[in-house]
Amino acid sequence: MKKINKFLFILVAICLVTTVHAQVDRTKAPAAGPAPKVQLGDYDTFTLKNGLKVLVVENHNLPKVAFNLELLIDPIVEGDKAGYISIAGSLLDAGTKTKTSQEIAEEVDFIGARLGTSSKGASAAGLSKYKDQILALMSDVVMNPAFPVEEFDKLIKQNISGIQADKTSPKQIAQNVASKVLYGSDHPYSDVMTEGTLANVTLDDCKTYYANYFKPNVAVMAIVGDITTKEAKKLVKKYFGNWESGIVPSHVYDTPAKIEGKRVVLSNKDAAPQSTIQIVYPIDLKKGSADVIPVSVMNAMLGRGFSGLLMKNLREDKGYTYGAYSSVSADKLVGDFYAGAEVKAAVTDSAFIEIAREMNHIRNEKMTQDHFDMTKATLAGDFARALESPSTIASFALAIERYNLPSDYYATYLEKLDKVTLEDVQAMAKKYVDPDNAIYLVVGDRGLKNKLAKLSSTNTVEEYDGDGNVVKEDPNAIPEGLTANVVVENYIKAIGGREKLESIKDMSLKGEMKMGPMSINVEQYYKGNEKFAMSMMMNGQVMQAIKYNGATAKLTARGQTNEANAEQLNGFKMQAQMCAELNLEALGFTSKLVGTDKVDSKKVYKLEIVGTDGTKKVDYFCATTGLKLKTVAQQNGMSVTMIYKDYQDVDGIKFPFTTITQMGPQEMPLTITSLELNKEVKDELFN
Repeated sequence: MKKINKFLFILVAICLVTTVHAQVDRTKAPAAGPAPKVQLGDYDTFTLKNGLKVLVVENHNLPKVAFNLELLIDPIVEGDKAGYISIAGSLLDAGTKTKTSQEIAEEVDFIGARLGTSSKGASAAGLSKYKDQILALMSDVVMNPAFPVEEFDKLIKQNISGIQADKTSPKQIAQNVASKVLYGSDHPYSDVMTEGTLANVTLDDCKTYYANYFKPNVAVMAIVGDITTKEAKKLVKKYFGNWESGIVPSHVYDTPAKIEGKRVVLSNKDAAPQSTIQIVYPIDLKKGSADVIPVSVMNAMLGRGFSGLLMKNLREDKGYTYGAYSSVSADKLVGDFYAGAEVKAAVTDSAFIEIAREMNHIRNEKMTQDHFDMTKATLAGDFARALESPSTIASFALAIERYNLPSDYYATYLEKLDKVTLEDVQAMAKKYVDPDNAIYLVVGDRGLKNKLAKLSSTNTVEEYDGDGNVVKEDPNAIPEGLTANVVVENYIKAIGGREKLESIKDMSLKGEMKMGPMSINVEQYYKGNEKFAMSMMMNGQVMQAIKYNGATAKLTARGQTNEANAEQLNGFKMQAQMCAELNLEALGFTSKLVGTDKVDSKKVYKLEIVGTDGTKKVDYFCATTGLKLKTVAQQNGMSVTMIYKDYQDVDGIKFPFTTITQMGPQEMPLTITSLELNKEVKDELFN
């Protein structure tokens, strides 16, 4: 056992008050004092014979203890099996050779503890009086996983559901695209988990990963809380002493190529009212580098919170966004620079110009002393507050082991921060901030391409799909002779034909909508393409109702009933159409065929439809069947997506019996349970 007296922090702030008789000049701010001395308290370390290294941070203020085991291994390229490593980590606590996942969960709950596993290790915590049981459970999942096939299948399905839910998330799309564009195909940071890669993953892949990498000689365990080193050593030896060491594969990767010029990269999101924009590129900045601390000051001045240059420009001055930020990340393999925001679609190109302007600003001009002093004070305060938690000490110790940092790296942080100058800030900006050689990444409407091309060094826009794959065929390529009218007529024919559709006099449908854990009953009634009624009920109570009789309308919500205004009446007039495609032009709509795309791997034709009030939506019609598969529209400043599935025949006409509405991260599926045509719906339903 080795005692390291330099670690464990207690921040000592000594305020000296000196009484002087001379007059004080209150027009000047007092000079800053020297950086406060940081004393790292003690933590203990020992290593088992199998190579497992253990760090013990004693803290007896509360009767709690936490264990964190981490593998110090190189990142791994998963390629066309992206996702198998994370699934392997999740499988560790899904059952052991002696316990099922249910039994593990019950034991953890019984002692009020928590237990979790990942691809890089495991963690557990609870009351210190149960430390023996906690470590026994933790060692069991780490050393004896059973990898049950039923749990594997369940995890595959859960991950696929998560991917499907994220398909409309601009941030997730941007992350996928950036991974592919910045790091190429043979780098671990370029892996993107998709439905396709998960289809390639096998249970044996997960078992092989575990067998190759879960070894004690590449692991470190940090223990924090109400436990002595003597107790920790006895328990760790008892539960992890028989863990067999072994040779672990190591990996070396080429550094990603520097971005040359301004490359504009777009991932299309039809009718998006906002664009997610980023200026990103890889940088050579390693953990522990002498540049890390001055770079953090520079980045904070550029884009950290409301005092940053980006926020002051894009939010306060231009009103383009609610927030604009930047980050500079150091990493063992390769770091990265990021600056970005979510902005109104109409100002996408202008927002890029302003972000680049502020990046050049901090490169080419010296920042003000007040801004500089405030930034350093904020960073010092954040560091000091972090020291109040014993877990921070363990995190620092783990970081030193993980990145091979000097033992006093964190002990001297405040001193190094204090030595940073304004000249250092500008030097770091010149070294790491480069808007002229970067990826200008956009997740937004493809209609922005012409404007965005002007930002590119080559006057071109590269296009990627939501998984980060290059869009190879021209997304706007339209077969010769195909028009919007032809697409609409093909749709009408596909669902039953014009004659059949025009024979519908009234329609009633009932269904069930899911909103998270809530179930809502929905009823809708139509008559003569002139009247419309809708109600949404939960537990027998009306949440919302609309009654439109062709001239007036009443809206009920939260127990209040109001008359509809002119704008709402116009909307209900359109909503009363049982098949608006029969008479688009007569209803005042203009339609335009704007390109092709894919929905659930099916080729579709995209129809842009604009109403008399300027509202726009994009309908997606299957190139093979003619059926409508998706609609993307703007509603109250939000992008709303509707997916149509499970078409069923009712009296010779096809209707989608499942409609999934997506608004941001929220997904609301509506399943039709009853649909009737020409049953003489009564007029009183609309009054």
